[in-house]
Amino acid sequence: MRAIKSLVFMVMLSLSQFLWAQTSPLPMLEGTANQIIATLKENKSTLKQNPHVIHQAVKRYLLPNVDVSGMSRSVLGRQAWTKASPSERQQFSQAFTQLVIRTYATPLAEYTDEKIKFLPIRGSLEGRFVRVNSVIIRSNGQNIPLSYSLVSKNGTWKIYDLSVEGVSLLQSFRSQFADALRKSSMQEIIKQLREQPVRKAA
Repeated sequence: MRAIKSLVFMVMLSLSQFLWAQTSPLPMLEGTANQIIATLKENKSTLKQNPHVIHQAVKRYLLPNVDVSGMSRSVLGRQAWTKASPSERQQFSQAFTQLVIRTYATPLAEYTDEKIKFLPIRGSLEGRFVRVNSVIIRSNGQNIPLSYSLVSKNGTWKIYDLSVEGVSLLQSFRSQFADALRKSSMQEIIKQLREQPVRKAA
C-alpha cells in the first residue's frame, strides 16, 4: 500500500510539473516587465546618473527567469564547452551573466515612459520551446517589435533569447565570439567577455 501511495505521489508530482510547463509564460513576462517598469518610473530622474538601480532591477526581477546557463553553453558552443575545465566554465558563465545584465540594463537608462504590450501566443504550448511576441510602445518615437524565445526547464519557462527588430541577442553574441573561439585561449575569451562593450538594442 505504501509503495502504491508513493507511486501515485510521484505521478501527481510529475503531472503537476508537466501541466505547469504547458501554461502560458505570459503572466511571468508581464509580471517581470511591470516590476522593472515600476522601478524605472520610481527612479526616472536619476537613471542615467545611477545605473546601479537598473542593474539591480534586472538582476532581481529578470535574471531569475533567464536560462543563463543554457545561453552560456550555446554562445560558447558544444566543442569549446566540452574542452573547457569546470573552473573555466564557471568563470565564463559568471562573466556571461554580467554581460547579460549589462545588455538588458543599458537601454533602460534611456527610459521615457515606454510601455510593453504582449501579443497573444500563436501555436501550441505543449512543446519545450515557445516564442512570445511583444511591442515596446514609445511615447516619442517608432514602436519596437520585441520577441522572447523561451524553453521549459523543470516545469518552468525560461528566457533563452531575445530578438529586437528581428535581431537575435543570442546570435549576436555567437557572432561576436566566433572569431575569438578560433584564435584565443579560454582565459582570453573570458577576459574579452568581461570587457565586452554593450551596444544599444534600439
